[in-house]
Amino acid sequence: MAPVQLESNQLVPAGGGPASAPAPPAPGAVTAAASPGYRLSTLIDFLLHRTYAELTVLADLLPRKTDMERKIEIVQFASRTRQLFVRLLALVKWANNAGKVEKCAMISSFLDQQAILFVDTADRLASLARDALVHARLPSFAIPYAIDVLTTGSYPRLPTCIRDKIIPPDPITKSEKQTTLHQLNQILRHRLVTTDLPPQLANLTVANGRVKFRVEGEFEATLTVMGDDPDIPWRLLKLEILVEDKETGDGRALVHSMQINFIHQLVQSRLFADEKPLQDMYSCLHSFCLALQLEVLHSQTLMLIRERWGDLVQVERYHAGKCLSLSVWNQQVLGRKTGTASVHKVTIKIDETDVSKPLQISHEPPLPACDSKLMERAMKIDHLSIEKLLIDSVHARSHQKLQELKAILKSYNVNDNSFIETALPTLVIPILEPCGRSECLHVFVDLHSGMFQLMLYGADQLTLDDIEKSVNDDMKRIIPWLQQLKFWLGQQRCKQSIKHLPTVSSETLQLANYASHPVGNLSKHKLFIKLTRLPQYYIVVEMFDVSGNPTELEYKYHFLSVSYAEGDDSPATALLLQQFKPNIEELVLDTKSGKQMKSGVKRKLSGDTCSIEPKKPKRSGEMCAFNKVLAHIVAMCDTNMPFIGLRMELSNMDIPHQGVQVEGDGFSHAIRLLKIPPCKGVNEETQKALDRSLLDCTFRLQGRNNRTWVAELVFANCPLNSTSSREQGPTRHVYLTYENQLSEPVGGRKVVEMFLNDWNSIARLYECVLEFARSLPDIPNHLNVFSEVRIYNYRKLILCYGTTKGSSISIQWNSILQKFHISLGTVGPNSGCSNCHNTILHQLQEMFNKTPNVVLLLQVLFDTQAPLNAINKLPTVPMLGLTQRTNTAYQCFSILPQSPTHIRLAFRNMYCIDIYCRSRGVVAIRDGAYSLFDNSKIVEGFYPAPGLKTFLNMFVDSNQDARRRSVNEDDNPPSPIGGDMMDSLISQLQPQQAPQQPQQQPFAKQAGASGAYPLTSPPTSYHNTVTPSPSMMHTQSPGNLHAASSPSGALRAPSPASFGPTPSPSSLGITMGQTANFASPHGTIDPSSPYTMMSPSQRAGNWPGSPQVSGPSPAARMPGMSPANPSLHSPVPDASHSPRAGTSSQAMPTSMPPPRKLPQRSWAASIPTILTHSALNILLLPSPTPGLVPGLAGSYLCSPLERFLGSVIMRRHLQRIIQQETLQLINSNEPGVIMFKTEALKCRVALNPKTNQTLQLKVTPENTGQWKSEELQVLEKFFETRVAGPPFKANTLIAFTKLLGAPTHILRDCVHIMKLELFPDQASQLKWNVQFCLTIPPSAPPIAPPGTPAVVLKSKMLFFLQLTQKTTVPQEAVSIIVPIIYDMASGTTQQADIPRQQNSSVAAPMMVSNILKRFAELNSPRPGECTIFAAVRDLMVNLTLPPGGRP
Repeated sequence: MAPVQLESNQLVPAGGGPASAPAPPAPGAVTAAASPGYRLSTLIDFLLHRTYAELTVLADLLPRKTDMERKIEIVQFASRTRQLFVRLLALVKWANNAGKVEKCAMISSFLDQQAILFVDTADRLASLARDALVHARLPSFAIPYAIDVLTTGSYPRLPTCIRDKIIPPDPITKSEKQTTLHQLNQILRHRLVTTDLPPQLANLTVANGRVKFRVEGEFEATLTVMGDDPDIPWRLLKLEILVEDKETGDGRALVHSMQINFIHQLVQSRLFADEKPLQDMYSCLHSFCLALQLEVLHSQTLMLIRERWGDLVQVERYHAGKCLSLSVWNQQVLGRKTGTASVHKVTIKIDETDVSKPLQISHEPPLPACDSKLMERAMKIDHLSIEKLLIDSVHARSHQKLQELKAILKSYNVNDNSFIETALPTLVIPILEPCGRSECLHVFVDLHSGMFQLMLYGADQLTLDDIEKSVNDDMKRIIPWLQQLKFWLGQQRCKQSIKHLPTVSSETLQLANYASHPVGNLSKHKLFIKLTRLPQYYIVVEMFDVSGNPTELEYKYHFLSVSYAEGDDSPATALLLQQFKPNIEELVLDTKSGKQMKSGVKRKLSGDTCSIEPKKPKRSGEMCAFNKVLAHIVAMCDTNMPFIGLRMELSNMDIPHQGVQVEGDGFSHAIRLLKIPPCKGVNEETQKALDRSLLDCTFRLQGRNNRTWVAELVFANCPLNSTSSREQGPTRHVYLTYENQLSEPVGGRKVVEMFLNDWNSIARLYECVLEFARSLPDIPNHLNVFSEVRIYNYRKLILCYGTTKGSSISIQWNSILQKFHISLGTVGPNSGCSNCHNTILHQLQEMFNKTPNVVLLLQVLFDTQAPLNAINKLPTVPMLGLTQRTNTAYQCFSILPQSPTHIRLAFRNMYCIDIYCRSRGVVAIRDGAYSLFDNSKIVEGFYPAPGLKTFLNMFVDSNQDARRRSVNEDDNPPSPIGGDMMDSLISQLQPQQAPQQPQQQPFAKQAGASGAYPLTSPPTSYHNTVTPSPSMMHTQSPGNLHAASSPSGALRAPSPASFGPTPSPSSLGITMGQTANFASPHGTIDPSSPYTMMSPSQRAGNWPGSPQVSGPSPAARMPGMSPANPSLHSPVPDASHSPRAGTSSQAMPTSMPPPRKLPQRSWAASIPTILTHSALNILLLPSPTPGLVPGLAGSYLCSPLERFLGSVIMRRHLQRIIQQETLQLINSNEPGVIMFKTEALKCRVALNPKTNQTLQLKVTPENTGQWKSEELQVLEKFFETRVAGPPFKANTLIAFTKLLGAPTHILRDCVHIMKLELFPDQASQLKWNVQFCLTIPPSAPPIAPPGTPAVVLKSKMLFFLQLTQKTTVPQEAVSIIVPIIYDMASGTTQQADIPRQQNSSVAAPMMVSNILKRFAELNSPRPGECTIFAAVRDLMVNLTLPPGGRP
């Protein structure tokens, strides 16, 4: 077999062996051609196809055979296929070395082939010598030829026949050519002169020995002659047909080249045989071209019918080479007529009498002699365009039709100004003189159909269609249509003239009384113009014909008023119809002529037509189309009617006025009021003063839409002088703006009502301002310095107050709510900040509405500004983790204003502080947890703050006169009911009634009660029928022992169930009055205070829960009630039970010694403590903790009050924790001291007696030998700064008490760690700072929620430490949380194995764990020894994080 080719240079033998070189054949033998080889890839492909084919056959055949036969066939197939692929594998392995064998075989084959060629060459030479060369002979030597070549270098002895047959002759020269052609031109000219030449061939050219005959639009022939003999015939050189079809030919030749060759031969034969060759040539070519032109026109006609004109043009007759007849404007075809109709024909033919003429055109009926140019164009076909010929024909006929229509118009109107445009057959007919081009009726003639077509700008297309149909049927019918269009155009001119005005036009108007009202008698050509801003008024335009002039109109104008039924869609009812004066434009000119002539303004309101034809008729027509009279009437009514409507409304409301007056040289109108009606709720004196100060009140319209009323009020003698630069003149101008809604008529009743409301607002504010102005001479000096009048514009009073006048208060009357509205802000340097009085804004507004006294308001602002500035610095943000419920947020301080001078502070929903702002820069502070009515009762939800009285007395200024009180006040026996029992007994107590003692209040106009309002609910009314209690006629309870000058009135505590607004006492039936001589333990603190005190013991007899009412406590029925609710307080005790009876009026000298330490009484803090504003600011301003080194104090900065209350809360938590933990409580006789002990320590916890702002721990060991004094001091200092300090979390106490309960050796190690935290500078060799985590931090491993106590003490101890790397840059310090577990049994200290968060790094925990494990291996614990501190210290020494590594 032949070898199989592996690559381009490799072959594989098909037989499996290497290919060997063929043996050299015998001499003379022919080598057999080797059979072609196969590629290895083809062979593999064949094997795969064969295997796949056999497998497919097996799949088809095996299901039909038995199981044994199937097995046999499968085995045979597998064996056969295996043998085949084994062979292929052997072949592939052999093919790896086939290249070398192949190269050797090729070399051997090449050598064998060379040997064969050498042998064959020798054989052939031997045969040639033996057979062919035996008889060979040489010729004689060519000696002459050799000599010629050697001597001359040429071979001249070639035969001459070669030169004659091959080499061409030399061409003639250029001069010879020119001479020959010149002679030939002379011969041609002579021949043309002597020959009979047709006149159509006069266009000829002789050049270059040729003569060229050109007949435009037909042909061009080029001829010459072959000699100068006259008998030599003409020779046709070139023939070109000039007939072209530019519309349908697409640029291609109309005659085929074979046809041209045939014509060429035909003409040449005529030139040879005929006596008049040129005449015969022209006749032949001219006849052919005319026939060709007719054929072109016919093809154009067919295309025109097929593509554009359709049935509008028809082929009547066509004879090839003779004539073509077309018909246009066939009315019967167009469907206009059913009978016989005239047909307009156009015929194109060849003149049979004179064949030499061009195509002839005839029209039937003949064209009119209207225009010579149109006739000339319609009779020529030299352009060879059938469509242009038809257009020229119908153009001429259209001009004729328009002339006939113009003659009809001339017979109707002698002064007809219509004219015909020739470019496009159009008749322009003026409808209404003067008429612009856009207002003329344009009558066209359709060139395709011959029908009239009309165009009028703005006209309805249906109307134009009707006119077209009538005029096409009978041209005389255009006259009545022109009359109808004239009235329509008059209406359109009226509409366009008032288009810029607020109107709506309509030709009809639905009226309920149209038939009976005079409006029904008006002309049928009229226009109703509705004033949109005055929907009840119409302008009616009536139009009439002018006799003697059919193109003019006469206008009459009427004023129509209608009325509409309310809430009904029925048509309106016409009321008044009155015609305007016909010479209204002359009246307007007379009133304004003087002004206009002087100013040079040329204005003409008349509607006279233009007598002179302007040069630009289009622009002049548009200007004359403007109806100036109508525009003036509409504008005048639109301007004046609102004033008339306002005047009518003022008259209907009995408001005197001067009527409509003209202002501004006749360009504006106004209405002046003579007197404004008095306002309700304003006293007569104020009303008279306001009327005297009002100089003028004028109403005007403003704006383009005339819907905005501006009322200008001019006042004189303003009672207040403000600092505004705009308010320094002798008069003040006040502008009130009123916008009319689109649904309401301009100048209606609503405008007057809004004005009266604004006037009432001005009067209400003026009453307060007038009283304020009267009080200014007697106002205290501090208020003059404190405040100034910034703006008083009669609608608003703006006062600026404060040391820098940076706060502002605005007062104005709200006519909708019928009450004064107060708004606060900041100006000047404080702009952008919040006003501190925003906290009591609602209370200020209610107080001012009850007693509208500006001086009292300023006094309240003066007395409350400094306290509110201090109060607003308290933190009010809710915080998490303050209690054991770590997910519950508690608000630190809740600011609850009860009245303008009474602010209640709730601390973490547990303790309540009442702050009362008083005069002369002092405030009164008391514990708000005690009831106002009985200090032995506690408000539900609040707890008394033990030691509050002692704490507040530390801030009392000993030099203040307000601090005059008895030293023996707190020596009275306490209330029989303790704070712990009050919660269970409050609901069982019943209130009693108290007498009412009214008192006159300074700066008040009327005698009335002014006092505090619980939260944000002011009292609305007070009852005068009060049944006084006999037990309260002469004495008061200790809950009422506050200064009579307190501006807050009754001291009410809110219901702590919810800190939202609660109902006022008046809404619950409480009647509260003013006490004339309210008892106070300090006596009359400030008699000059403008505030009065209300007795909180006055109640109405119908108060729920009073002795007359039986049933359960209302507290269960009315949640969120005001603290004045009797269910929250005990009844006021009588004189025999009052612990403060008979001591309320005691006084102390001014120079009193420093306060002594007061005994702890359960109700001591219910007695107000007087503090100055500076002391209050110190009390509420965040400051560092006194008595602590700055390094030991925490980073949380808080106020002294927060530290005190937080310490009280922590002491309360500690008492509860001791009961829950395994600690033993020790009874103590000292108030406010908690004592407990553990197995090894005795602890005493109490407030710091010097500051009362921190809790201090005093530790006494049971066995003094085990503890060092330094360790005990560290433990006490850690408790004071880290456990019981800010932010006062209960879980830190829980964790610390668990540490105290630990064994002594463990607790001592923890104390050593605490020492490292408190004094980090003492361990300079350590790389880390340590912090003992008492609660689980947020970054700790997720073992428990953040804020949970971080100390667990059982058989093993778990606690958390926070290590912070020491670095010079605090921002780059790295902190890690290390959970440490200590095994008490084995004494080993390791890191707790707690799963970390997925996104946290594990490098630092792994290093910490390795260090602790290595320490445990190297230092085995001894019995009774704790390794916590040693392991932690080793960790702080050896722990080093990789550079850039974060935990």
